[in-house]
Amino acid sequence: MGTFGWAFLGCGNIAEQVADELQREQGIRIVSCWNRTPSRAEGFAAKYGCRAYDSMEAAISADGVDAAYIAVTANKHLDYICYCLERGMPVLCEKPFVVNAMEAECAFSLAREKNLYLAEAMWTWYNAPAHKVRDWVNAGEIGKITKVTAKYAERYIDIPRFTSPELLGGALVDIGVYPLRYAYELFGMPRRVMCRGELRDGVDISETVLLDYGSFQAEIFISVEDPRGEEFVIEGTEGKIRIPYFHMAQEAYLYGQKEERFLDKAPKYGVQFRRVSEEIAKGCRESAFCSPGATIDTMRLLDECRKQLGLIYPSERTETRSGER
Repeated sequence: MGTFGWAFLGCGNIAEQVADELQREQGIRIVSCWNRTPSRAEGFAAKYGCRAYDSMEAAISADGVDAAYIAVTANKHLDYICYCLERGMPVLCEKPFVVNAMEAECAFSLAREKNLYLAEAMWTWYNAPAHKVRDWVNAGEIGKITKVTAKYAERYIDIPRFTSPELLGGALVDIGVYPLRYAYELFGMPRRVMCRGELRDGVDISETVLLDYGSFQAEIFISVEDPRGEEFVIEGTEGKIRIPYFHMAQEAYLYGQKEERFLDKAPKYGVQFRRVSEEIAKGCRESAFCSPGATIDTMRLLDECRKQLGLIYPSERTETRSGER
């Protein structure tokens, strides 16, 4: 593949976590960066050995850039995705991908029109543990599924963006996207979605989501205030699968007629970027690990949950009034 070059749009905490791992990946380098606060971009560039630019245009046009990585707040994702695609640049965009399913469809439609790669940075599904769990389920290792329970509940309420409606704060879209996507990837779209929860000052604090699959239900608890931890458990007629910290899992456990512990300590962001870089270098227009259909369907699940909660983001109210995106 040679050396694959990335432009980082956004230089916040998530960008730094990614960059820390990419420094240990061969064949991948960060070429350029841009941030709305220039001093932050300059600090990022000094730390990671790239060049800071004063505009997105300059950052993605820099020599050696093969793709753009978008790591800004989700309310800006669609604008930046479109900006890059319109200029011929493949894109990997952080989760939550965009505000709603309509925006997701718009983004992937533009990518198809421009014949360019676009994928969501849902790192869980670029890495081996989640795929091992799916293999166990599909192979019938625990028999017929009878019950699924999941929780992703940590105290993030003290972080300002989690309380900002303008920045898509709250629990559901930011962290709830992980268990909803996990259930979707394993079992597909449910027959019915039920969601109840607590709203406070325009954001959701906690909710319980029930996904009805007919023969079983997946019950998911999500919170940015109640620190119950993180786990995904799948029960069947012949055993159980448990995945601690499932969204960034290093291990998964199978209990049944046979017992197995799957261990994977590979750097999760590093694997994600390696696989995306390889896909783009091969000329792929979609990711085999994180498909457009899965991203759009997960956004539909989030939309339905928000509808039941009565949760509308300020940008959506503006769009409704103006009749435009």
